[in-house]
Amino acid sequence: TPRPSRRQRQMCIRDRIKADQYCRVEGWDKVYVAGDSGSFPGPEWMPKQAHMADLQAEAAVANLMGDFQGQRPSHTFKSELICIVDSRNSGLLVTRTPNRNIVTPSFIGFHWAKRAFEWWYLRRYR
Repeated sequence: TPRPSRRQRQMCIRDRIKADQYCRVEGWDKVYVAGDSGSFPGPEWMPKQAHMADLQAEAAVANLMGDFQGQRPSHTFKSELICIVDSRNSGLLVTRTPNRNIVTPSFIGFHWAKRAFEWWYLRRYR
């Protein structure tokens, strides 16, 4: 296997592609990244989950489309964690933003809320 070039090694942080707040890959023209493969500026707790990948992808697509029209990138994504921990007969909500942290008590309603959200979110992929 060929060794990565110096430029390729410099664009990575801990085996992730180094990006700015607009999801642009540093050092490359009209190249953007979203999701787990990217290393983005932000809080250390920034999650690697589908929700964050969706937010990053929306910013990346908007900026890339603007890039093709000669516009400067202006779309960023917000850092947030939203998760329902499901124990099959109950659940608890965990949310985190730069300004707040919330962990709710266990409640059966969160189990059903997670099931409903999964159905709603995944319906377009099935």
